[in-house]
Amino acid sequence: MIPAAERSALEALHFNPAPTPEDIWRPSPYDVPELHERAVKEILSGVGKARRDDTVTPLGVALQGRAGSGKTHLLGAVRETIQRADGGGYFFLVSMINGRTFWESTVQGIIGGLARETLGLGTQLKTFLRRLTPYLGIRPEVRDAVVGNAPLTREHMDAFIAGLRRFDKAVGLECQDTARALVLYGSLDFDQQDVGLAHLISEPAEPTDRAEWGFTPHVRKPQEVVRDISRLIALTLSPSVIAIDQLDTLFAQSAISLTSRDEVLEFGQAAAVGLVADGLLTLRDVTQRTVVVMSCLPDTWELLKRSAPGPVIDRFRETLLPDRINSAEIARMIVEKRFADVYGAHHLSADYPSWPILPAAFDEARRFTPRILLRRVDQHLRRCLDNDEITELQRFSEQSYTSKEDKERERGIEDGSALEELDAMFQRLLQDADVRVALHKHGEDVAMPPLLSAGLRAWIDERSPTGAVYKQDAPPSAKPDLHARLVEVLDEATENEAHWGFRAIAHDNARAVITRIKNACTATGLDRAIPQRRLVLLRRGDWPSGTRTVETVNRFLQDGGVWHRISDSDLKVFDALRRMQTVPHASFGEWLVSRNPASNTRLFQELFGEPAAPLAPDAVPLPSPETDAAQRPSPVSAASSPAPPKGGGRSILLGQVMREETAFAVDLESLRRHTVIFAGSGSGKTVLIRRLVEECARQGVSAIVLDPNNDLARLGDAWPEPPAGWRAGDDQHARDYLEHTDVVVWTPGVSGGRPLSFQPLPDFAPVRDSQDEFDQAVRAAVEALAPRAGVGGATKSAAQGKAVLTEALQAYARGGTVGLEGFTDFLGDLPEDVSRMSRAGKLAHDLSETLKAAMVNDPLFGGKGSSADPGVLLTPPPGKRARVSVISFVGLMSDLEKQGFVNQLQMALFTWLKRHPAGDRPLGGLFIMDEAQTLAPSTGTTASTASTITLASQARKYGLGLVFATQAPKGLHNQISGNATTQFFGLLNAPAQIDAARELAQAKGGRLPDIGLLGSGEFYAAGEGFSFVKVRTPLCLTHHPKAPLTPEEVLERARRQHDRK
Repeated sequence: MIPAAERSALEALHFNPAPTPEDIWRPSPYDVPELHERAVKEILSGVGKARRDDTVTPLGVALQGRAGSGKTHLLGAVRETIQRADGGGYFFLVSMINGRTFWESTVQGIIGGLARETLGLGTQLKTFLRRLTPYLGIRPEVRDAVVGNAPLTREHMDAFIAGLRRFDKAVGLECQDTARALVLYGSLDFDQQDVGLAHLISEPAEPTDRAEWGFTPHVRKPQEVVRDISRLIALTLSPSVIAIDQLDTLFAQSAISLTSRDEVLEFGQAAAVGLVADGLLTLRDVTQRTVVVMSCLPDTWELLKRSAPGPVIDRFRETLLPDRINSAEIARMIVEKRFADVYGAHHLSADYPSWPILPAAFDEARRFTPRILLRRVDQHLRRCLDNDEITELQRFSEQSYTSKEDKERERGIEDGSALEELDAMFQRLLQDADVRVALHKHGEDVAMPPLLSAGLRAWIDERSPTGAVYKQDAPPSAKPDLHARLVEVLDEATENEAHWGFRAIAHDNARAVITRIKNACTATGLDRAIPQRRLVLLRRGDWPSGTRTVETVNRFLQDGGVWHRISDSDLKVFDALRRMQTVPHASFGEWLVSRNPASNTRLFQELFGEPAAPLAPDAVPLPSPETDAAQRPSPVSAASSPAPPKGGGRSILLGQVMREETAFAVDLESLRRHTVIFAGSGSGKTVLIRRLVEECARQGVSAIVLDPNNDLARLGDAWPEPPAGWRAGDDQHARDYLEHTDVVVWTPGVSGGRPLSFQPLPDFAPVRDSQDEFDQAVRAAVEALAPRAGVGGATKSAAQGKAVLTEALQAYARGGTVGLEGFTDFLGDLPEDVSRMSRAGKLAHDLSETLKAAMVNDPLFGGKGSSADPGVLLTPPPGKRARVSVISFVGLMSDLEKQGFVNQLQMALFTWLKRHPAGDRPLGGLFIMDEAQTLAPSTGTTASTASTITLASQARKYGLGLVFATQAPKGLHNQISGNATTQFFGLLNAPAQIDAARELAQAKGGRLPDIGLLGSGEFYAAGEGFSFVKVRTPLCLTHHPKAPLTPEEVLERARRQHDRK
C-alpha cells in the first residue's frame, strides 16, 4: 500500500505532454534551456537586432520540428525571455487557421496578445501605453485615462493624439485611427471597448460612434491595422515577436500533404499555400522591430519552400529542432524539474530526484520526443497508483500498462456504492447551482469559460473508452474571442485536428453582437470548405433585428456555424461537474463513464450525438435535469435484443494504439457506417475479422459471415491451449464468447453439410386472418418470384403475367398449401375462377414452366435445406447472446454461383432489414464479406454489384454494419470504400497495391509511410474519433491455426452442428 504522503504527492503530479497554444502564455517553471538551446539563440539573436536598430528588419525564423518535439513549449520560453528582458519586448501568437483570412487572423492574434498579462505588470496593451505616453508630453490625468487607470473622455483622447502627432508626425497622422482604437480598447468602459474593437477588426461601427471619438470615415483594412499597431509599438523602442502557429493543422484540414518531392499540388492546394506564403512575405515587410517566427512541421516548411515565391524563403532562416532528446541528462532534467516542484510542496523526501523513475531508465529516453517521454512517465505513475504499490521503473521498453479505466471497462464496476454516493452528490450540486452571471452580458466572459471547460473536460473523460484523443484550450484571456474550444486530434503526426469553438453572446447591442460573431468566426476559422472547423454560438434569446446583424448571423449559419439556445439546466450540470472536479472522488472517472452527465446535456447531444462510452452493468444514464420521466429512454426489451446480462456495451476493444500504448476502441454505432479492411497475405486480416466478429458477439450483435477461403468456419472452435498472443483477460473473454454465442456453419449447394436455400414463399398461415398483413406478404412474395418467372420487367406482357402470378398466389395461399413446388403445379393447372385475365390459363402455364426451369438451373431456389432467411441467420436461440452464421462457399463452384447467391442473400437481407430495423440499439447486426472485390469489383459488373452497392448505401439507417475485406484496394468498387467510415490498412506487398492504398488514405487526409513494412496484426486505422493511428490488433478468441479447413472438414463441422441441434 502506498503511504498517504507519497500517494498525495504522486496524485498531484500533472503532466501536459501536448501543450496547447494557451499554455504559451503561462509561466513554465519546467523549462530545460539545454533542450532547444540553439533554436532559442537563433530567435533571440533576431530580437536583439530589432531592439538595437529599427532600420534593419531581422530575418524571420522557420522553426521546424516533428510532433512532440517541443515547439509550443519553446515559444513559451521565448515569450518569457523577451518579456523579462530590460525594456521588455512584446509577444504575439497568431493561430493561422484559414489562409483566406491571413490578415484577419494576424490582427486577432495581435489584439488577443495585447490583452494578455505581462509578468504581473498588467496587459501588454497597458504596458505599451504606459511606455509610450511619457514621450508625448501629456498631463498626468490624461496619461491615467489613456493607460486605462481612469475614465476616458474625448478631451483626453484628443490630447493623446495631439501629443502623438507632435512626437512622430508620420506615425501620428497615418496611424491615428488605430491609436484611438487601442486606447478605447483598453478603457474602463465596456461600450468604449466595443467601439475600439470594431475598428481594430475592420468592422464599420455606427458613424456616430466613430465621430464621437474623432475617427476618420475610412475603415482600415486588416493589413493596415497590423502595420499601424507595429509602427506604434516600435515607438517604444521595444522589439516584438509574432509567432505563426497552426499552419500544419491548416494544411492538413485543407487536404494538402506532401508525399514526395516531385509531387505537383493541385490548383486549389497551391492557391491555399500561396495565400499563406504571400501573407508571410508581406508581414515581415510591413512590421517594424519585429521578428516573425513560423512554427511548423518539416513537411509544412518543405511545402512552402516548393510552392511559395522565392522571396519568402529568402526572408526566413531555418532552424530544425532535434527529433529526439539529445541526452539522458536532458531527459532526466525534464522529469526532475516537474517532480521537484511537487515533491517540495508536499514535503516529500524522495530517495533520488526522479523517483520512482530510476536514473538508468533515462538512457533509453534518447529515442523519445519530450512528449512521448512525459507520457511514458505518466503511464508508470498511473500504474503505481492504480495498483496501490510503488514500483521503480528500470526500463521504459519493459513498460506495459492497461489503465484502471480500461480494466473497469472490461470487467464492469463491481461496487456500485461509490457511484450511488456520487449520484447523490451530483443531484445536491445541481439544486444549489446558480448560473445567472454566465448568462449576463457583463458576466459571460468571466463565468462562461469555466462552466464550458468543466463540461468539456467531463465529456472528454466520458469518451475515454473510445480511444479517441481530445483536448481543450486552456482558460482564455480576459477579453476572449472564444469561451472554449474542443480539439480532436485526428493525426498527431501531421497535427491534423478537428475544432469546435464555443462563444456565448448575451449582449443586445447590435455593434457588440456583430463584433463578437466576427471575432469568433475568425478565431475558429469557420469555413464550410473546412468541415473540421466548427463554431457554436450560445444565446438564449433572439438576435437583434437590425439589417447588418441579420446579415452577419445568416452568413455565420451559411458558413456552417451552429446557433444553440443554451439552457439553464445544461449550465447547472456543468457547474455541478466543475465543483466535483475541484476535489475529485476516487471513483469520479468511473462515475463519468457510467453516467455520462455531460454527454447527456442537450448542448452536447445536439453537437456530438448520443454518449459513446460503454455503460457499467445495470447502470442507467443520468437524464439531463430538463428531461422528465416520460422522455427518458426505456431499456431495450429482451425480445428485441436477446443478450445475457454481460452484453450491451457501446464500444469494443480492438487492441492498442502503438505510439501511445493505450487501448484502441471502436464505437459499435460507428460500425453502422461500415468498415473496410485493405490488407494482404500475412497481415493478420483474417484474425482482425474474427476478433471484430467475436467482440461484437460479446456485445449481443449477431453476424452473417461469408467464408470464401474456409478460414472463418472455426469461429466456434476453442483454442486447444491458451495461445501466447493473448493479452490479459482474453481467456475469460474467450469463455464468455463461446458460452454465449451460437456459431452455425451453413453450406449452400451441399446437402451433405447444412444446406441453405432461398424459399420465396413464406408460411402464410400466421397472416391469413389479417387482410393487410396477408396482402403485404403476398406482394413481397410476388416481388421475389417475378424476376425468376420472367415477369419482372416493364413490358405489357410482363405486367399481365405478374397480375396472373399475384392472383394465383392469393388463391394458393388461401387454400392452406405451402411450398414452391406445389405452387408451380397449381400454376400449371390453374382453376378457371382464380384470375380475371382472359389469357390466364396460358400465362399461368408459362409461369409454371419458367419457375420450374429456374429451380432446375439454381438448386438454391426453392431447394432443400434451411431457408436463407436473415431472421434465422441473425437470431440466436434462447440462452445465447448472439448468433454467428458462417456461410461457407464449398458448394459454390464458380464466381458466378457465389455472386448469384450473395445477390439473393443481400436482397433478402435488405427486405428483412426494412421490417426489422435496429431502432435505438447501437448496432443491429454485422454482414462480413471477405474477398469483397469479387462481389463488387471496381471495373465491370457482377450479379452482386448492384445489390452490394444498394446495401452499402442503405443498410446503415436500419442498423446493419457491413465489413468488406480485400487484398486489392483499387479492385473494390469506389462506392463501397467511399461508404465505409472505419478503415483499416494492413501489410501490402505489391507496389501497385501499396500505391493504391496510399492514394485512398491521402484522400482522407492520412499517410501510410510504412505500409509495406507493417508486421502481422499491425494496421493503420481511421474512423469516427480516430484518424490513421497505428494500432496493434489482438489475437482472435477462437482457434486459428496456420492452415484453413479442407472442404471435407467444413462439411463435417456443419453436419456435427446440425446433428447436435
